Amino acid sequence: MQILCPKGLGLASGNHVPDTALKVPLVVCITRLVAQKGLHLIIHAIKQVEELGGQMVILGKAPDSRVDSEFEGLANSHNQGPSIRILLMYSEELSHLLYAAADFILVPSMYEPCGLAQMIGMRYGAVPIVRKTGGLADTVFDMDDEPNHEMANGFVFEGIDEGSLYRALGRAFACYRNKPDEWNGIVKKVMAVDNSWNNTAGKYIEIYESVRA
Repeated sequence: MQILCPKGLGLASGNHVPDTALKVPLVVCITRLVAQKGLHLIIHAIKQVEELGGQMVILGKAPDSRVDSEFEGLANSHNQGPSIRILLMYSEELSHLLYAAADFILVPSMYEPCGLAQMIGMRYGAVPIVRKTGGLADTVFDMDDEPNHEMANGFVFEGIDEGSLYRALGRAFACYRNKPDEWNGIVKKVMAVDNSWNNTAGKYIEIYESVRA
């Protein structure tokens, strides 16, 4: 989508590029910088997104001083470049601007009881790229899973290694650049997903009614 943040963060907009194969998708990762969230995969993603010709913004804080120092070093290395921004802060306002600007929301957690980033991102039209675990596996279904194609709404990987992440990113970028009709369809689809309590409460009521009957 890239409608709000890239220029404000000093990233060039890629929407003017006429060749769809060269368009520049924006990957956003909004998270606490803790081990649970897949720190090594977030770090790998920085390199991989650059290699694939995309842009990436990371927004988050690290409670551990060692992690904070590592990401501060990455920020110093990348934040003056054309494609990566690492923002070591918490900002509710900026997070929503990033969700709205993103083409993809990356959530590579090692474990995730629920997960909110992928659900918030979808409401804004950001397509999720997630590791298959916990609540992420309950809310994001892979685009290439033919038996469940009706539910497909993102790109899912299972491994905790660099290669698994890279393949998921590659599939996501290929869809964005090479299949515009499919891409527009998935964006509309994720924006229509209802993960609200209105939907969940209705299911609980159905269960209670069935028990009472």
